[in-house]
Amino acid sequence: MEPVSKLSSDVERLLESVGVGLWQWDGRTNTLTLDSTCRRIFDLQPGETPTNKYLASLLTEEDRFRYQQALADCIEHGHFYIEYRIRCRDGQTRFISGRGHTMPGASDRARVIQGVFIDITQNRELEDRLRNSESRMAQLADGIPGLFCYIDRDCRVQFMNSRYREIIGALDEPVIGRHIAELVGPDSFSRRRKRYERAFAGETVLFETSVPLPGGEDRFFTIRHHPHRDETGEVQGIMTLAMDITERHAAETALERQSTELARSNHDLEQFAYVASHDLKAPLRSIDILIQWLREDLGDYDEGDVQENLGLVAQRAGRLNRLLDNLLAYSRAGQRSGDVTPTDTQLMVLDIAVLLAPSPDLNIDADPSLPTITTCHAPLEQVLRNLIHNAIQHHPTGCGRVRVYARDQGDRIMFAVEDDGAGIPAEYAEKVFEMFQTLQPRDEREGSGMGLAICQRIIDGQGGRIWLHSGPADTGAVFKFTWPKTPLADLTAVHGNESAADEKSGDGATRQTLAG
Repeated sequence: MEPVSKLSSDVERLLESVGVGLWQWDGRTNTLTLDSTCRRIFDLQPGETPTNKYLASLLTEEDRFRYQQALADCIEHGHFYIEYRIRCRDGQTRFISGRGHTMPGASDRARVIQGVFIDITQNRELEDRLRNSESRMAQLADGIPGLFCYIDRDCRVQFMNSRYREIIGALDEPVIGRHIAELVGPDSFSRRRKRYERAFAGETVLFETSVPLPGGEDRFFTIRHHPHRDETGEVQGIMTLAMDITERHAAETALERQSTELARSNHDLEQFAYVASHDLKAPLRSIDILIQWLREDLGDYDEGDVQENLGLVAQRAGRLNRLLDNLLAYSRAGQRSGDVTPTDTQLMVLDIAVLLAPSPDLNIDADPSLPTITTCHAPLEQVLRNLIHNAIQHHPTGCGRVRVYARDQGDRIMFAVEDDGAGIPAEYAEKVFEMFQTLQPRDEREGSGMGLAICQRIIDGQGGRIWLHSGPADTGAVFKFTWPKTPLADLTAVHGNESAADEKSGDGATRQTLAG
């Protein structure tokens, strides 16, 4: 190789264009020659002569000894290579890569060393940024509560977080560049292969599976294989994210089991209520007939309180009959929704008013705000009928107004039944919806105390809610409930039809049959 000073300007310009500077140290004259690129690297001013002492002064203290050792090794072995740092006059630190070799044919003391200096500061900065980026990505991936892995098109691992490595028993092993089959085993890879092929074809694959851990425990994961594409859209690899859903899976399994048990329990309870209310009616009908016969036999008997007591017995039997009817209605509430049809709720309220036939002094107003909606007619009609009947029945004077109106709330309608009666104390606002609850003794006001409970059960079954507050100026009561515009799926009734024969009763029954 020719001395630096003798190199052609063309070669020097070519090397300068790629950031490579040429240098030569001549042991015979103890002189150091640097080209223009090297002079710029070492911050030499025009006309300033380079010396080994000057270069040594630029070296950081940690690298100075290493630099001198590299020169000594070159004199002994013929090759020079070192990467070191220098501090320039402007205070900047640069990373330099120095390479060279000794020229043959000279004694040890007259060696000539030629080589190159390359400023690798930018490369080092890029490497540091890349390492920092990789470190941040690794920390981020390790912070994910799951498993994360990236494999290339050859199914070789390019990244795998610590949790994934722990699961496969490779926490302390190098995994980068290894085929995924080496890490998860051939059987597991065989099961994954088709899913990988789908992801490499561009499909995002999502599934759930159980994974056996090294300790023998099975954990449930939801796994997502997402294809990674380059700027041209070509799939270059697969990003796999697996989230541990063991606790959620256990909760869903327990919830499903509880739902099944609850459905069975509700079915049994509803069947019991049906059978109880249905079968108890037979002896009640017998009691009614016996009371009727006693009244006929004792029609002329007026001593003591016999007639009054017979009347009380008949009243109590009638109350029990109504209670059984309401118990049966409660057990069926929310079960038979009926057909979904367009329903004019204003017309529905007017029809209810005719059916209930309140006193002429009690007006039932069907507000124009009542809409026409497509819904299950029967349950909505039963709720409005029960609430309007409740307002009529408990009005203290029988002279006033019951107003029914509605408000649109987006996906549902809010209905309101407002009266100007005595109202209900705030402390009873929740209690009135419980079964068998009445605010007045039943001897003063006939009722089973189940009308509002039935309303709540029907409304709950439709996904709505019911509540109560005082009317305007703290007079009367306002019952409000929400009703979905889109009806829930009609539920199948769990009861069979009552036999017409079971409903038959009459005076034709014999005393022997009734006594039995």
